[in-house]
Amino acid sequence: MTRMLIAIFSMLMAGPAAAQDGAPRIDDIVWFNIDSYCSFMRADQTFDYDDPASWRWVLFSNLPGEDGADPLDTPFMRLDGQLKQLAQTGAQEIDGGMVRTYASHDAVPYLVDMTMIEGAEGYESSAFSGTIKVSRNGASSEIAYKGDCGV
Repeated sequence: MTRMLIAIFSMLMAGPAAAQDGAPRIDDIVWFNIDSYCSFMRADQTFDYDDPASWRWVLFSNLPGEDGADPLDTPFMRLDGQLKQLAQTGAQEIDGGMVRTYASHDAVPYLVDMTMIEGAEGYESSAFSGTIKVSRNGASSEIAYKGDCGV
């Protein structure tokens, strides 16, 4: 219980990402020892397994459930300071990967376009990189990311 409270407090206290005026802010989710299927961080970030402060994510997904659904159908992001679960609205294959589109469950949803370029496949994970663009009310923010998903 204490670890969960620390994780929630850390998520709330993580610093915001820079965004243009009126553009959605893509914030970091600080979650030490996250148990996720996919975890993506900013492209310029360095990850150190032994440094809890480096466990900062811009998007993550749960582990696969018994229903067999793709964990990236419903990932999580922290947008404008709030943790949001997204619902996939589309997917399109591109050369070297795919573009997934999502919407949040808000009355005025955040719309997310995530370009996923496939990287090296390891023993237990596959690497990805690309961009995440978040739009709302005619304004948008975009970041480059890197990370991996389990296999």
